[in-house]
Amino acid sequence: MTTPTSRTDKGTRGFELDLHVTFTRPLPEAQARAALLALPGFTVDLYRPHPNPTGQTSTGQTPTQTPEEVPGVPSARLTGPLTDPDAIRAGLAALLGGDARYVEVGLRGFLRSAQGQTEWMPWRRNVVLPRADVARVTFEESIRFVLE
Repeated sequence: MTTPTSRTDKGTRGFELDLHVTFTRPLPEAQARAALLALPGFTVDLYRPHPNPTGQTSTGQTPTQTPEEVPGVPSARLTGPLTDPDAIRAGLAALLGGDARYVEVGLRGFLRSAQGQTEWMPWRRNVVLPRADVARVTFEESIRFVLE
């Protein structure tokens, strides 16, 4: 899997599938990426807490951290075009049957400026479903489904 992050299509607007996955516990990066393979073809952004949010130790010096000390990945965001709704539902069911605590998914409006900045439109409505009701997820514009 490649490691794309932010999209760079400039001067466009439309709707993209927006998924936010929260894992049951922070996972090592390789395990998080492996879990997300249930939903291939999306831009993946792994979210991690900053190892030292203030940037200083108690002695006032900026620490250097080795990769072993970096915390795991508690959640991830996937974005991209909606291609096959049934395949997405199957991927969501696989995630929820494995490492995902809950998933937020919907077809979200965006506006990407000529400079490449993406502005996401707010959700119009939230629908909360039990995690077993993946089949009830519809991909209507600006509606977010929360499966927990």
